[in-house]
Order: sequence, then structure tokens, then C-alpha cells
Amino acid sequence: MDISNTTRIFAIVTFIVYALVCVVLGNVASRKKVKGDGFGKSYFAGGGNMGFLAAGFMIAASFASGGTFLSNPGLSHAWGLMWPICMATFAFSGLIAASIINKKLKIVCNRIHAVSLGAVLQHRYDNNKFIAWYTPLSIVIFTGLFLYQQMTSGARLMETMTGLPYALGLVIFGLILLAYTIFGGSRGAAAVSVFQGFVMTVTTVVLAIGIVSYVNGSFGNLENAFRNLAADEPGILSPGSTFGFVLLACYLFQVGVSGNIGKDNVSQAVKIGNSKSLHNSTAITLAFVGLWCIVMPTLGTIGKTVFPDVVSDTIIPYAALKVLPPVFAGIVSSGVAAAIQSTIAFQLLNVNSCVVMDIYGGLIKKGRASDAQLKKVNTAAVVVIMVITVAFAIKPPALIGVINNFTIAGGACAFFMPVLFGVWWKRANKFGCIASMVVGIGYYLLSTVVPALSFGMLPLIPSLVFSCAAMIFGSLLTPAPGSEVLDVWFGVGRTCCKPSSAKIEA
Repeated sequence: MDISNTTRIFAIVTFIVYALVCVVLGNVASRKKVKGDGFGKSYFAGGGNMGFLAAGFMIAASFASGGTFLSNPGLSHAWGLMWPICMATFAFSGLIAASIINKKLKIVCNRIHAVSLGAVLQHRYDNNKFIAWYTPLSIVIFTGLFLYQQMTSGARLMETMTGLPYALGLVIFGLILLAYTIFGGSRGAAAVSVFQGFVMTVTTVVLAIGIVSYVNGSFGNLENAFRNLAADEPGILSPGSTFGFVLLACYLFQVGVSGNIGKDNVSQAVKIGNSKSLHNSTAITLAFVGLWCIVMPTLGTIGKTVFPDVVSDTIIPYAALKVLPPVFAGIVSSGVAAAIQSTIAFQLLNVNSCVVMDIYGGLIKKGRASDAQLKKVNTAAVVVIMVITVAFAIKPPALIGVINNFTIAGGACAFFMPVLFGVWWKRANKFGCIASMVVGIGYYLLSTVVPALSFGMLPLIPSLVFSCAAMIFGSLLTPAPGSEVLDVWFGVGRTCCKPSSAKIEA
């Protein structure tokens, strides 16, 4: 892709300004005193009382990864209007479902003083030792692979737009994240997310105006452009023609629902102050995620009317360079970087809460770690996780797409049913949870190796069906949970001891 020196200079200058604002905002926010129950709630939950604006933008920005601005428009460029429809379900049905789950989890987290999924599932399922170890370790694996994939996308973006070597871009990307995440925690990341959300919104609007204006200049209007495209590829404007109804339904579920209920719900819930903030933050999340996740993929299909032969995954940067002045092309590069970094920051805090609060604080120190110890381990863990991620991403493998699919589908197979049934079904117990986790992941791996076991669907779908069955039968055939757990989760509730200090049973 040929890029003029002027465009590269604008891209570099714009990115430097963007990076400085992120670092300053994150560190300024970190200086604000936060009232919380110790280091865990202060750092990972921002005190548990974030306003709806900060919480809404942080959750929204965490959903908008590099895929929102790169791979999803690329899929729409290749597959047509089927993919914008899938992303529309993601923006609305999935987020609404997640907000309902989050409201219940927020109440429970306040009662048991939890800030991580590991602590929540440990309490819900009778402090079982297998669940206590399986949950944080699984999150570390799945989220770590996701961080690795996102860092790779960020480095490739910097390489393309600025001309910097891939490895140098990767290191710079990681240092910016460390600068506002390691010191700012959730509150710093939330402050930066508001700014990043603004940058992503400007990017979306600028690109939409630029691409539509360019298409209108070439064909007169969008209708003529689509008619011309349909003459060559009739199926690209028909949602069901690419895969058929079954696979389309599978994608709708995978993108729209399963990815929004699972390992990230607790991290979202604990940051919100009260029910009113939850409702308002959900509205903000829906509005901005809806804008980004519907407009950007649609631009991929619109872009195909004028750039049909470009490599699909590069349609957005290619179109930005072709239809926008250099200064706006620089803004677009910062917008894509903002999408990637906001997601990495959220997921980095998520995985670090598991390492610090669940593995170190709960399982190793048995709930007796001081705030000073937790803070030291947290700083070391953030640096180690980022260094390992950058080291692996220096030479990315050819199977990056497979890894990305595994992180999303694998996480859903492990946690979708335990979270869903744990929140809404009183009879769900530790035996059902263990069976659900093992069967879900086991069948997903098996059906990935043996495609016939997917029955013509995505491997995630039958895996969740068997995971659901394992949860139901495993729970019904074994003793019910204790009354103390049910009182906290389904009764009026009462504040109890921290899960990390509870005795873990076999």
C-alpha cells in the first residue's frame, strides 16, 4: 500500500498527540482519591462507584476492539450485508442481555466484596477447589491469547500507517498501555476510554462521510453503486446467501449473545455505582457500540462498490488513504488505535484481577494478603503479562485467526453456562458447574478437530448445547447448594466474608 510522506507525517503527529492525551488523562485520574474496600476494589473496580458516563464509555470502548475497525469491515467487504446484520445483534441483543446479568452480579459483588469472576463463581459454587483454580487460569489463557492478537493488530496498524518497523510499533503500543493502566487502574482506564470513545466516534463519522461522498461521486448515489455491485455479485446484498440460514443463525448467536455473557460480566458490573448508573451506562454503551459496530461493517460493503479488488482486511485503512485528506487519515489511524488499546486495557485489568485477587490473594495467601502486597504483585503482574504478550507478538504465527476464534468461543464454552445458570437457577451447584465447564471446552476442542461433530454448525453451538445439558443433569443428580449461598444470591442477602478468605473445599 503506497502512502505519501505527508500522510505518514500527519499519522505520526496525530498518534503522538493521541498517546500523550491518553497518558496524561490516565495519570491525572489515578491521583483522585477513591473510596473502596481496599486495593482490589479501588484499583480493579475504581471504587465501585463510577458514574454512568465513565462506566458507559469504558464498557463501550472495551467492546470496540481492532476487529470493529479492521476485521469486521473486512468481513463485510468479503461477505456482504450478512455481517453488518450480525454486528447489529451484537450491539443490541447481546448488550441488553449482558446488562440484565450485570445488574444481578453488581448486587452479589457488593454483598460478597468480589471484584473478579473467580471470586464470584467460587462463592456461588460452594468454594470448590477445581472451580477456584480453573476459573482464573482459564481467563489468563483465553484473555492472554486475546491480548496477544490485539497487540499484533496494533503493531501492524502502526507499521502500515506510520512506516515504523513492526517490532518498534509493538513496543511503543505496549508502553503507552502500561503508562496509563499500571498507575491508573480502572479509574485511569475509564478516563482514557471517554477520550478514546470520542476519537472512535469522530473516526466513524469522518470515514462514513468520506466513503459515501466518494461513492456518490463515482456512481451518483448509493443505490446505483449497489445495483452495479449486485450485477457482478448478487449474493453480496442478500444476508442469507453467503452461508445459508443455519450458519447465519449460528453467527447471530455467537456474535450477538455468547460473547456478552461470561468472563467479562463481573469486570463490567463492579465498576458501576448504582442501578441508575447501570441503566444510564447501558444506554451510552448501546448508543456508541451500535454506531461503531453497525456503521463500520456497513462501510466495508459500501467500500466494495468502489474498491472491489483490495484485500478485504485492509479496506478501512485503504479507503481512508484514498478518500480522506492526510490530516483525517491520521485521525482514522488514531481511532483504530483507540479501539485496540481500550479493549486491551479493559482485558488487561480483567486478567490481572484474576492473577492478583484470585490466584495470589485467594489461593496462595488464603485471603491474608495486605494491600501493600497486592499492589506490588499487581505491578509485577501487569509488566510480566505485557512483556510476555509483546514477546510472543514479535513474530506472530500464520494461525492468528484460529487463535482469535479460540479465545472468543473457548471463553464462551467455559463460562457462558456457569454464569447464566449461576445467576438465574437456584438449583445450579458445583457439580453441574464443573461438568458444564469440562464438557463445554472438551466438546469444542473435539468438534474443532473433527468438524463432523459440529453437525454443519459453528463448533461453539453444539458445545454450548452439551455444556447446558451437563449443567442441568449434573445439578439435578447431585445435592442442592447450601441455604447460605442461596440467601446471598436469591434472597434479601447479607454481607458476608470475602470469598478469597473462605475455606476451599474439594
